[in-house]
Order: sequence, then structure tokens, then C-alpha cells
Amino acid sequence: MSLRLRLLVSIALVLALTLLFGSGLIYLSAVNKVATEMDAALSVGARTVENAVDDPEEAVNPRRQLELLVEDFNGNRHLRAFLMSPTGIAVDQSSLLMPSNPAPDWFNRLLAREPGYMHFSLPPPFARYGSIILTTDSHNEIDEVWNDFIVTLVILLFFCSLILALVYLTLGRPLRLLHNMTAAFKCIGKGDYSPHIAETGARELKDLARNFNEMTTRLAEIESRNRGLEKQLASVQEEERADLARDLHDEIGPLLFAMNIDISTLQSENSNISRERIASQLNGMLSTVGAIQSHVRSMLGRLRPAVLLDLGLIHAVENLVAFWSKRRDDVRIDLNIERESFGEKLDAVIYRTIQEALNNSLRHGDPKAIKIRVVSDDHGFVVVEIFDDGIGLISSGGDFGFGLIGMKERIESAGGSLDVSNRASGGVAVRAKLPLLHANDELMINEGA
Repeated sequence: MSLRLRLLVSIALVLALTLLFGSGLIYLSAVNKVATEMDAALSVGARTVENAVDDPEEAVNPRRQLELLVEDFNGNRHLRAFLMSPTGIAVDQSSLLMPSNPAPDWFNRLLAREPGYMHFSLPPPFARYGSIILTTDSHNEIDEVWNDFIVTLVILLFFCSLILALVYLTLGRPLRLLHNMTAAFKCIGKGDYSPHIAETGARELKDLARNFNEMTTRLAEIESRNRGLEKQLASVQEEERADLARDLHDEIGPLLFAMNIDISTLQSENSNISRERIASQLNGMLSTVGAIQSHVRSMLGRLRPAVLLDLGLIHAVENLVAFWSKRRDDVRIDLNIERESFGEKLDAVIYRTIQEALNNSLRHGDPKAIKIRVVSDDHGFVVVEIFDDGIGLISSGGDFGFGLIGMKERIESAGGSLDVSNRASGGVAVRAKLPLLHANDELMINEGA
């Protein structure tokens, strides 16, 4: 069952119960009204009869006066008068006013009461002509109640129908909005972020539609950005693979080739080779193995910085600086790190920030000097600064590559902030602020002790 139909059925049930309760109240009121009217009619009729026969001395024609008394009740809505002979035979009776819109028999049976009865013994000289009897008839009063009931019922039905119509129309727009949003969510689930909802209707509906549209717009932007980042990531990965392949070919390859030559030389020598010759060859091989190990550690530092971070932030950054200094001996790199460690999590963020800033500067900035500074300030923050004197940022408006975006996201996830801008004197300034307490509560507590 739809939400609209469920609400309409619920409201209709409430209205039906209201009508039923109202009908019960109307019934009780009608029964009381009929009884009251019948009692009042008998009381008025009794006074009429008593007034007609209260002065028998002045009665010139008693029989005619009694007939006129009965005629006075003609057209009465609730009473009938009978002139009864001394033998108990009705010699004259009045007529009732006939209802113009009689009530159904079932309604009469529902409200009818036993007819009221009143017998009047007449004084002389009226007594020789008989007596007067008054009886009540509730049909006219019930007919009036029936007509009132019909009018009330029509008004209530119109009111209930109007309520249902207003509810139906009022629910139309929000339910249509929900229907449109459901269809839009289905599209979003399939990766289509183009659906938008019209921002119309009540203020709450406008806010809901506006927030939904903002959400779809942001999702579309994120999806577009993710696709761009995936392409950049693939490009960076290919570049890293190329760098590793080049290092293996240019650095490890010649060393392995040298070891191969040394081993081949030893194998080709005759058994009379001197111990000094063997020792020289072995020393050369050991030197080559040491060089290979050094290069492997350097590559591991690039691939797995956490291995180096186990020995401390300063040691890891020094290895990173040494790696680049060996390859770019034309660039002077100054390093100033205040502490051995700022905490395991914070060290990793600082290391990655310095690593990415160095990579970008040396690969794209063509600097002559780079300064790295990591210190804590008086406000509980670690300040990481990397300055170079290169050509500066080529792109503008914050349109950075994958590396800088990843750096920014990593820093923000640690509760910090990042600013990358061109320096007035030339080059790029990378400034990151990281909260010490957020990164490592235990470190701050121990230092304050």
C-alpha cells in the first residue's frame, strides 16, 4: 500500500469513527428531545383543557364548547384530543398535522416512545357529555429530528470529503518529490549523478530538494575527480616503475655484472692462484655486495618508509635526503628537524609530506637549494616547511596533481592544514600544520609531565 493511500485510509477511519461517535451523540440528544417535547405538549394541552372548562357557570352551550375545544387541537404536531361519551365511545377527535418529509420506519422505531396519555373528568354541566382524553404522537417530532440528522450528516460528509481532498492534494507535492527522489537514487546507484529535483513547494521541500541537488553535484564532482585521480595514479605508478627499473638497470645491474666477472675470474684461475689474489677478489666482491645492499635499502626506503621510521623520523628523512643528494648533487638540501620523533602516526604524515614535496621540487621545480624545517610551536602544533628556489608552481587556482592532493588529504585526516604557494623571491613554499595532541595524546602528556 502506498504512503498516500495509507494516510488517506487512516484519516478516513478516524473520520468514520468520528461520524459514528457523533451519530451516537445525536441519537441520545434526539431521544431526550422527543421525550421533552412530548411532555411539554401534554403539559400545554392540559392547561388548554383546564382553561376551557374552568368556568362552567358561563357555559351557554356545553356540548358546542367541548366540540370547539377538540377543534382547537386540529393541526397540532404532537397531541390529539378525543371527546369520549359517558359510555366510552369517541364522539369527536382532532386531526394531526401530517409531516411533509416523513422519516423512515426504522428511524421511527429507533426513537419512538410509548404515547403519553391524559384523561380529564369534566365538571358539570360538561360531565353529562363525557370526558376529554389527550394522547401524544411523536411522529412529527421524529420527522423533525430526521431532517436535522440528514442536514447534519450532509454537512459532516461534505466536511470529511473536503478534509480527504485537502489531504490528498497537500500530500501530492511531497509524495511526488519522494517519488522523484527514489527514481533519482536508482540512477545514482547505477553511477548516474545527473538527476536533479525541482526546488519548488513548501520551504521544507525546497530545502530537501536543494540539499539533494547539492549532494548529487558533489557526488558528480567527486566521481569526476576520482576518475582524474585514477588516471594520475596510473601515470605515477608507471613513472615509479620506470624509476625502479632504471635504478635496477643503472645501479644494481653494473654491480651484479661486476660480481659476475669476479666470480668468473676466480673460477677460471688455476689452483696455484695466490691467497693475496683470492683475498683481493673477495674484498672486491664484498664491496660490490655492500653497494648492492645500500641501493636495496634506498629502494626499500622509497617503497616502505615505515621500515626507516622505526629508527626515527630524523633517520628516515636523512636517508631520503641522502637518496636525492646522491642523484642531484647540484642541489643543496638543508635539514632541520627539532625532535627525533613526534609520535608514530605523526611521523608517517611528516615523512610523506617531506617526501612528496622533495619529489615535486626536484622533478619539476629545477631548484638550486631546498630547506626542510620541522619544529613545534607554542600552540601545540608541528610546523613542517619545505622551501625551494626553483621555477615555482606552473598551475594556478589550486589545481594540483595527485601527489599534492594526496598530501593534503593525508594532512587533513590528521587534523592539520596545508598551504602550497609560490614564494615572492621565487620557488615554492610548502607549509603544513599538524596538531600534536590530535596526533599523539600520549606524547603531549609525557612532555607535560
